[in-house]
Amino acid sequence: MKNRTIRPEPTRGRPLRRAVPSVLATLALLLTTALAALPAQATPTAEPGVERQLQPVVVVMDYSSSMLEADADADGTTRLAAAQQATTNLLDNVPEGADLGLVVYGSNTPEDCSDITTVQQVGPTDASSLKQRIEALEAVGETPIGAALLHAADELQDVDGEKSIILVSDGEENCSEPPACEAAKDLAGQGIDLTVHTIGFKVNETAADELTCVAEATGGTYVQADNAVELESRLKTKTVRAFQGYNPLGTPITGGETLHSSPTMAPGQYLDEYERGSSTLNSDDGTLKFYNLGTIQPGERAHFSALLIPNQGAGADDASVVGGLRLQLVNGQGQPCSAPQNEYVHGDDGGRPVVAYVVSEDYTDDSSRCYADGTGQLYAKVQRYGNRQADLPMPVELKSVVEPAVDEADLVAAAKDELAPQSVELSGEPEAVLGGGSFNDATEMEQATVLTDSIMPQEARYYRVHVGYGQRLNVRAFQGNVENAGPNGITLDIFSAVRGPVRMVGDGRMHRSSGGDTVTQNMRVPVSQSNRDGSVGDDAYLSGDYYVVVSAEKWSSDRNRSPYDYDLAVEVTGDEVDGPQIAEPGLGQSPEQLPVAADAEATGNDDGAAAGGPAGDGDASDEGQPVATGSVDRASAPMPWFLGGLLATVLLGGLTITLWARRRPVGAGVGPHDPHSVPAPAYPAQPPTHRPTLNGHDQNGSSR
Repeated sequence: MKNRTIRPEPTRGRPLRRAVPSVLATLALLLTTALAALPAQATPTAEPGVERQLQPVVVVMDYSSSMLEADADADGTTRLAAAQQATTNLLDNVPEGADLGLVVYGSNTPEDCSDITTVQQVGPTDASSLKQRIEALEAVGETPIGAALLHAADELQDVDGEKSIILVSDGEENCSEPPACEAAKDLAGQGIDLTVHTIGFKVNETAADELTCVAEATGGTYVQADNAVELESRLKTKTVRAFQGYNPLGTPITGGETLHSSPTMAPGQYLDEYERGSSTLNSDDGTLKFYNLGTIQPGERAHFSALLIPNQGAGADDASVVGGLRLQLVNGQGQPCSAPQNEYVHGDDGGRPVVAYVVSEDYTDDSSRCYADGTGQLYAKVQRYGNRQADLPMPVELKSVVEPAVDEADLVAAAKDELAPQSVELSGEPEAVLGGGSFNDATEMEQATVLTDSIMPQEARYYRVHVGYGQRLNVRAFQGNVENAGPNGITLDIFSAVRGPVRMVGDGRMHRSSGGDTVTQNMRVPVSQSNRDGSVGDDAYLSGDYYVVVSAEKWSSDRNRSPYDYDLAVEVTGDEVDGPQIAEPGLGQSPEQLPVAADAEATGNDDGAAAGGPAGDGDASDEGQPVATGSVDRASAPMPWFLGGLLATVLLGGLTITLWARRRPVGAGVGPHDPHSVPAPAYPAQPPTHRPTLNGHDQNGSSR
């Protein structure tokens, strides 16, 4: 906006100053009257930004007398010196904010199976101080692996959630108080979300089998290091990866056991816990929960996804072990408003995301069944199923997005045929990166990127890249020398901005082999809202951040392997054109912050519940409210927006009048805009969505 110079007449000063009180009083009266006519509104609370949540890790190091063997390399370096150097290097690579502990055995007294010392308690690490303590340690004792594992587990006993132990040993157990594998099985049976990864340093076959047993008993992995360089690499890789895990994020919420006892859920991201799976794959006795999504208006669409987060430390190699989610949107009468979408994962799929996704049916003037009552009320019905860790509670990450109505006049004919495959021609030295551990901390990529990364069993790597309207996502994966890799192969999955799976042209799987294989995947057509109801591209018609997820497949029992190395080339082709954008959803509001219909608690019937829609000013910088940007014609919106504008008018008007009323030189104008003032919020175009369909059963749930 151009600056304007305002020159008030000199005779207007005193009358204007006398008018200030009456003008402000009139505006205040208008505002107070309007506020009194409104029901109470929730005040959104800004949530912090996404931060990677790191699992605590305890490293257990072998300081037995055998570590004095001078065979770590061709120069005669002792195993002890190699281990100390590897640990020092590890400390230089510990992620910021990580909690690390260090336990050693055999460093004080010969022939003493109780010689186990906590060098560093679990917590923030002073690397310089810890390095000095490590350098002062000697290798003089025995190898009490089992007892050391239990000691390390005690160091983690006050830590909730997933945690890991990294054990490094150059020999087999010689104390057996208790035996190493029995200790690991005991820890696994306690259900404390503990994973033990092991590294065998120049070990014989018996020790390798023992360390493999320890790792497999807790769902961990075993790798072998035959020299100092390999030990340093293995220790750093194992420990840094153990810090990661999946980073669940969301406002805590507890779903209702029945449709009309469900909590109100505004658009955003939430975190719930599902207590159990089902007794069989197809049974309906798994945890079932409901969420009140509020109302949508004609032309709008609701997108909803649910992500099950299994305990990777309790994985299984049995392909008959399956876990997943059933997800559906329903109305207040329990009638389906979406096609049921089920996603499951086998025990050998490792860290592959278990995501269920649905989108509401279109709400039009001639809608029947779902929107027959004219309210636009929607609920999400989510059920955990399958026998994978069926008795173990699991977090479920929930994401709700509302897509605004689309002007049909802006749409062209939907694509009827997918485009032909195309090569990804990007070349050059790939950049070494560590992919994110979840959708929430996915590594951001430019639209033309070549990277190199690696993966181990039970892991997944997440990357995100912006794909705009008129653009097409293309992905190429190249396999390095993975003959000795732990995973039997990798799978590439693509997810849209609303976490819906995207069907691609081309192959997305590579198996372990000694040669370098290449696979390429392309979007079927460029992103376009015109494809929202078509048969091609309807799973990727929204602009936004898309996710490339690489997950490891594992079905062989041999865990004495290295990471699976791969190069990943991501290329977005085509010129981006204007179109409705979807704001990246942040955290949702907690249920107690949300507006509730006046009769909801009294009658238990929330058919007329207020929409769990956005509250607040919609500022794009507000992490607390993931509203779709643009013009959203909600019935509840006009008055709050009017009041916001009225309040702004009161403040701005009062300030302006006061400034004008001050004594100023004749002809003095309003100067340039103050660069330190708060800029007016920018209101972008519309948001995104996904598609409809479907049918279901047991809509109202049990009253257990």
